[in-house]
Amino acid sequence: MFIADCHYLAHFLETVTRDLPKAATVFRKTCDDHQYGPSCQKFASLVRRGAAGSDATLSFDYDRKACDFGEPKSCFNAAMSIVLPGVNKRLQVQPDVSLAVKLLERGCDLGCDNSCYLAGGLYLVGVPGVLDKNVSTTYKYDFKACQLGNKLACANLSGALSVESLADSHEADDPISNGFLIRLMQLKISNERSRERYGALQAVR
Repeated sequence: MFIADCHYLAHFLETVTRDLPKAATVFRKTCDDHQYGPSCQKFASLVRRGAAGSDATLSFDYDRKACDFGEPKSCFNAAMSIVLPGVNKRLQVQPDVSLAVKLLERGCDLGCDNSCYLAGGLYLVGVPGVLDKNVSTTYKYDFKACQLGNKLACANLSGALSVESLADSHEADDPISNGFLIRLMQLKISNERSRERYGALQAVR
């Protein structure tokens, strides 16, 4: 049986037969035996939801595994386990905040817009004894987050200069500055169209 087949079997157990304990067992085994990131991520998710026990440390460990195996969302989830007070208190061993930074940076490298955005936020405010403030690094992460579709990052970047100053300076012709504004508008239009389509479907029903 191929690795993906094991994963799809577990997915079938989870979504069709609703046998969550058995699905969790298959996801976990596929992760451990084959280092298959999607299975590690799914097992962590089931544990986090309480569908396969309730162990914050176990969920964190498998999100870290999934992150190591290339799952960007798991990098973000593992980082949140460290920085969110309601979650990190349940961890058996308190990880260093520097690990959260590394997880967010890896998640960003793998294409998670929220990881980029939050990594930028950490560099913006700094973490005493762990991370120095670095506005240029914040800019870099916000730039990538915006490229990946994060509206908050786009808003931060487009708001770095007022509309008036853009209009009154040579930077009004800067394609990068204008690109942020255009990207933000595209996201806004896309969201509005999605809501309109959803409203039309509801009306038909």
